[in-house]
Amino acid sequence: MPLFEHYTKQMTDCHLADINNIGKYRSGGACTAAAFLKEFVTVPHWAHLDIAGVMENKDEVPYLRKGMAGRPTRTLVEFITRLTEDKQSF
Repeated sequence: MPLFEHYTKQMTDCHLADINNIGKYRSGGACTAAAFLKEFVTVPHWAHLDIAGVMENKDEVPYLRKGMAGRPTRTLVEFITRLTEDKQSF
Protein backbone atom coordinates (compact mmCIF):
# COMPACT_ATOMS: atom_id res chain seq x y z
CA MET A 1 0.00 0.00 0.00
CA PRO A 2 1.25 3.50 -0.62
CA LEU A 3 2.66 5.20 2.45
CA PHE A 4 1.99 8.80 1.55
CA GLU A 5 2.51 11.43 4.24
CA HIS A 6 -1.17 12.37 3.93
CA TYR A 7 -2.17 9.02 5.47
CA THR A 8 0.59 9.05 8.08
CA LYS A 9 -0.54 12.47 9.31
CA GLN A 10 -4.06 11.11 9.81
CA MET A 11 -2.59 8.56 12.19
CA THR A 12 -0.09 10.74 14.04
CA ASP A 13 -1.97 14.07 14.30
CA CYS A 14 -4.01 13.28 17.40
CA HIS A 15 -4.67 15.46 20.44
CA LEU A 16 -5.96 12.64 22.63
CA ALA A 17 -3.36 9.91 22.07
CA ASP A 18 0.02 9.19 20.52
CA ILE A 19 -1.60 7.64 17.45
CA ASN A 20 -5.06 7.27 15.91
CA ASN A 21 -6.27 3.85 14.86
CA ILE A 22 -8.73 5.16 12.27
CA GLY A 23 -8.43 7.71 9.48
CA LYS A 24 -10.09 11.11 9.52
CA TYR A 25 -11.88 10.53 6.20
CA ARG A 26 -13.98 7.71 4.72
CA SER A 27 -11.66 7.06 1.78
CA GLY A 28 -8.24 5.45 1.89
CA GLY A 29 -9.02 2.86 4.56
CA ALA A 30 -6.35 0.41 3.40
CA CYS A 31 -3.77 3.19 3.12
CA THR A 32 -4.53 4.54 6.59
CA ALA A 33 -4.29 0.97 7.92
CA ALA A 34 -0.84 0.70 6.36
CA ALA A 35 0.13 4.07 7.88
CA PHE A 36 -1.06 2.87 11.28
CA LEU A 37 0.99 -0.35 11.04
CA LYS A 38 4.03 1.63 9.86
CA GLU A 39 4.19 3.26 13.28
CA PHE A 40 4.95 -0.14 14.86
CA VAL A 41 7.21 -1.74 12.25
CA THR A 42 10.90 -1.75 13.13
CA VAL A 43 12.37 -3.34 9.98
CA PRO A 44 13.18 -1.41 6.79
CA HIS A 45 11.40 -3.75 4.32
CA TRP A 46 7.84 -4.84 5.00
CA ALA A 47 4.48 -5.03 3.29
CA HIS A 48 0.87 -4.47 4.22
CA LEU A 49 -1.45 -6.64 2.15
CA ASP A 50 -5.05 -5.55 2.35
CA ILE A 51 -6.89 -8.69 1.31
CA ALA A 52 -10.24 -8.10 2.97
CA GLY A 53 -12.00 -7.34 -0.31
CA VAL A 54 -10.96 -10.60 -1.99
CA MET A 55 -10.91 -13.05 0.87
CA GLU A 56 -14.44 -14.34 0.35
CA ASN A 57 -15.92 -16.09 -2.70
CA LYS A 58 -19.64 -15.56 -3.23
CA ASP A 59 -19.99 -17.38 -6.57
CA GLU A 60 -17.93 -15.31 -8.98
CA VAL A 61 -14.99 -17.76 -9.20
CA PRO A 62 -16.31 -21.17 -10.17
CA TYR A 63 -13.28 -23.22 -9.09
CA LEU A 64 -13.44 -21.91 -5.49
CA ARG A 65 -16.07 -22.98 -2.99
CA LYS A 66 -18.35 -20.41 -1.38
CA GLY A 67 -17.14 -18.66 1.76
CA MET A 68 -13.59 -18.08 2.91
CA ALA A 69 -11.48 -19.31 0.04
CA GLY A 70 -7.92 -18.14 0.69
CA ARG A 71 -8.28 -16.39 -2.64
CA PRO A 72 -5.13 -14.23 -2.52
CA THR A 73 -2.95 -17.17 -1.45
CA ARG A 74 -2.04 -18.19 -5.01
CA THR A 75 -1.03 -14.64 -5.84
CA LEU A 76 1.17 -14.39 -2.73
CA VAL A 77 2.87 -17.71 -3.46
CA GLU A 78 3.56 -16.63 -7.06
CA PHE A 79 4.87 -13.23 -5.90
CA ILE A 80 7.25 -14.79 -3.36
CA THR A 81 8.41 -17.39 -5.89
CA ARG A 82 9.25 -14.71 -8.45
CA LEU A 83 10.89 -12.54 -5.82
CA THR A 84 13.22 -15.36 -4.76
CA GLU A 85 13.96 -16.25 -8.40
CA ASP A 86 14.99 -12.64 -9.09
CA LYS A 87 17.36 -12.65 -6.10
CA GLN A 88 18.95 -15.94 -7.18
CA SER A 89 19.73 -14.59 -10.67
CA PHE A 90 22.09 -11.90 -9.30
